[in-house]
Formats: sequence, C-alpha cells, structure tokens
Amino acid sequence: MRKAALALGVLTTCGLLGESGLGLSGPAVQPPPAGLYGWDWQIGAQTAAQVRVPPGLKLIDLDGFETTAAQVDSLKKQGLYVVCYINAGSYEPYRPDSARYPARLKLGVDPSWQDEAFVDVRDVFLPRSVLADILRERLRLCRKKGFQAVEPDNLQNDENVPGGVISLQDQVDFSGWLADEAHALGLAIFQKNGPDKVLLKDRTGRRLADKFDGILNESCHEFDECAPPAEYVKRGKPALNVEYKQKFLNCAEARRLGINSMFKDLYLRGGRETAYRRVACPAK
Repeated sequence: MRKAALALGVLTTCGLLGESGLGLSGPAVQPPPAGLYGWDWQIGAQTAAQVRVPPGLKLIDLDGFETTAAQVDSLKKQGLYVVCYINAGSYEPYRPDSARYPARLKLGVDPSWQDEAFVDVRDVFLPRSVLADILRERLRLCRKKGFQAVEPDNLQNDENVPGGVISLQDQVDFSGWLADEAHALGLAIFQKNGPDKVLLKDRTGRRLADKFDGILNESCHEFDECAPPAEYVKRGKPALNVEYKQKFLNCAEARRLGINSMFKDLYLRGGRETAYRRVACPAK
C-alpha cells in the first residue's frame, strides 16, 4: 500500500492524472464549433465595456483575467462559444499572480513584448512544480467564470528561448500536459500556433492534433503555413487564423482548407475601441 500511495502521489504531482483521478472521467468537455463561421478575438479589451460582438459570430476569445463571469454568462446566452485566453508559456508582470513566478522560471525576454519573459515549461514535470500550480489555478479561473474553452499562449518556447534550452520534445510534452489538465477540468483547449508541431506526439504517444480541440494560428497565409492547421479540419475540429496585414488575408485558400481566417489589429482591441479592426473571410 505504501508503494501504491507513493506512486499515486508522484503521478498527481507531475500532473499526469489531472483532476479526474485514476480512471475516472472528469467534467464533460464541450468542444468548439467546427466548420466555417464568424469568430472574433478581443483579448486586448481591458474592460468588459470595451467588448462588442459583431453580428454573425459563433465564437469569441477574451482575456481570462479581465473578463467577468457575468459577461461570459451573457455571451453564452447570446449563443456564443466563449474562449478564455491565458498566457501559458510566458511571465507577464501585470497579472495578479505574477509574484508567484520565481526568477529561475524566467529564461529570456520576449523581444516583441519586452516586459514579458518566456518561462521554463519543463518545470511542470518536476515534483512540487510552481508553474504547474500557477497554470492549474489559471485553468480553474477559466472554468469558474464559465468559459467553455481555453487558448493558452506561447506554446513555442523551443523556438523562443535562446540556446536550445527547451527542446522540441520538451515543448510538445508541455503542450500535451496542458491539454490533459484542461480536459480534466471540463475545458476544451486550442493549440496556439506551432504549425510544425500539429502532428508530433507528446510523452503519452498522442499527436497534438488528436489531443487539442482546435487550433488558433497567427499569420498562416503570410508565412505559407496553412496546411498544418488544416489537419484539425480533417479531424472535424476548427482551425482559426488571424492575419495582421490585410494584404495577406487569402479567403480563397482559407475556404479551400476549411480555415476561419480574418484580419485583425495587432493589439486585438475590444470592439468598442476606435482602433479596433476586423475583416473576416465569409463563412459561406
């Protein structure tokens, strides 16, 4: 019994069981809508008052900290599928839990957002992992507020952290771990970027496209990377894409591949802000 208890403790600490326990099913996951449809990404909205829903949407993605439970409930009553944005692979100094990040987790400054730092995603597999605790709390926050899915940012630290500190397999394993943790809480989850990782297998032996419930990609038309996200479409799951330069928005390609593409302003502002921009490919 002592050996069994010890083994169970190790599995739980490492996050391999999630909250669903040994062989027990967790809360039911509501998958995101598949097919071509309207969606929006307003994670730059700083308050609920800045969010505005354009007509014809099925899905909206909002910041998990800034969005209230009442707002999520209101959006769901309008028939929207509501996604919770969290930053999984980076430290952000302005978040309410930022003081929990020890210096050892911060591996390098994000050159695009220089107040942020990429974190050591390998930490989630260590006993008494600080990062695992932080991310589980963030996922629980999404669930408590009523979100149906989560969009975890920065799942490319194998590329982002200099010096090869994080290997490709380290990153894929972390992404798979995060998918398991979300599902254990009854949350669907989107792969964020990393089209090169779509068909790679994590430490459980499953491909990311089979684990995640969809993908949210940035600039796949600009960088000619839309074929890998379309692997999700082949599996009956949604592929979402955003272009930040309107000239690269290729609706013919998006329709051919079954990808929901749109042009957005870089800061992904709320719909009521004057600098908000959105041009979406037609859903039909």
